[in-house]
Amino acid sequence: MKRNKIFSVHNLTMMAALTAIQIILARYLSIQSEMFRFSFETIPLALAGLWLGPVPAMLVALVSDIIGFSLAGIGVYFPPLTAGPVIFALICGLGSRYWLGDGVADMKNGWKVFLITIVAGIVNSLLIGGIAFTLYQIFVLGTEGSFGNLLWINLGSRLATKPVTIIGTALLVTLLNKAVYKPVIGRIVKRA
Repeated sequence: MKRNKIFSVHNLTMMAALTAIQIILARYLSIQSEMFRFSFETIPLALAGLWLGPVPAMLVALVSDIIGFSLAGIGVYFPPLTAGPVIFALICGLGSRYWLGDGVADMKNGWKVFLITIVAGIVNSLLIGGIAFTLYQIFVLGTEGSFGNLLWINLGSRLATKPVTIIGTALLVTLLNKAVYKPVIGRIVKRA
C-alpha cells in the first residue's frame, strides 16, 4: 500500500507550525487601518508552497485564514477574502513543483524562489485581494459607489503599500528558504 506523502506525520506537523506562524503574523504582528494593511503574513504560505507543494500550502492558507478570523473576531467572515491567500499558496506550490522541481535547496535557484513569490504576491495583493476587498466593501460594509470606482480606489491604496510588502516578503522567503530548507526542512518533510 502506497503511503500518502501529503498527509504524513512530518508534513502535518509542518503544516500546523506554518499555520500557527501565519496566524500570528497576520493577526497580531501586522499594521492595519481601514484603507491599508502592512504585514508579512504570506511568508509561511510561500514556504508551505515551496516546501510541501500546492495542496498542503492551500490547506495551510485556508485553515489559517479561518482560524485567524475566528480568533480575531473583527468584522464578518467573507469567503472571497480567503481566495487571495489560497491562490498565493497555490502559485508558490505550483512554481516550486514545475519550475524548481527538486532544486528548492539549490542556491542557484534563489532568483526563481524570489520571482515565484513576487508573482504570487502581485496576483494575491493587487488582483484577487483588490477585487475581494472591493466586494467586501460593497456587500458587507455597504459602501456606496460603483464596483469599478471602488476597485480603482482600492488598487490605488494598495499600490502605495503592497509593492514594499511584496518585495520584502520575497526577500525574506528567499533568505529563509536558503538558510533553512537544506539543513533542516529537507530532512523532515516530503514534498507532495
